[in-house]
Amino acid sequence: MTKFEIGDTAPDFTLSSTDGGDFNLYGELENGPVLVNFYVGDFGLNCYNYSVRFVERYGELLDAGTRMVGVNSDSADSHRKWKERLEAPYDFLFDENKKVSTEYGAIVGPGHMVTGFTNREFYLIGGDRRIRYIWRADVPKTLPDFDEVLEGVKKGLALQF
Repeated sequence: MTKFEIGDTAPDFTLSSTDGGDFNLYGELENGPVLVNFYVGDFGLNCYNYSVRFVERYGELLDAGTRMVGVNSDSADSHRKWKERLEAPYDFLFDENKKVSTEYGAIVGPGHMVTGFTNREFYLIGGDRRIRYIWRADVPKTLPDFDEVLEGVKKGLALQF
């Protein structure tokens, strides 16, 4: 399990998407930065509570210059239902066997009640394939604040490497 830092090159990945096709990170980066949102699970109360805020204010992320995708190991069918329930304008990616979540270090470690689950983490990846912003929950119950993430995204997009 790797923990990446700001400025590191993000590893490429391809995952099935709720849009019915495959999402390839490096291919998508040709259209601009992507905010990758690793999260615990579909239909959980905490995930729902913060996801609703991100859906309601998604336009602000677009205005800042980035798009977002959600990632965890729940099934493609679960992701489609989750997207529909949230009325989310962005896609969710099926991380079978938690391969991508593990590669990004977004798996809850030993000592927590949800050891082995995907943690709440955000990685802003620029068109140059570098990680420009990271938000990680200290413990899986910690919820992201939209304003904090948006401010981090704006600062990350302004970084020069």
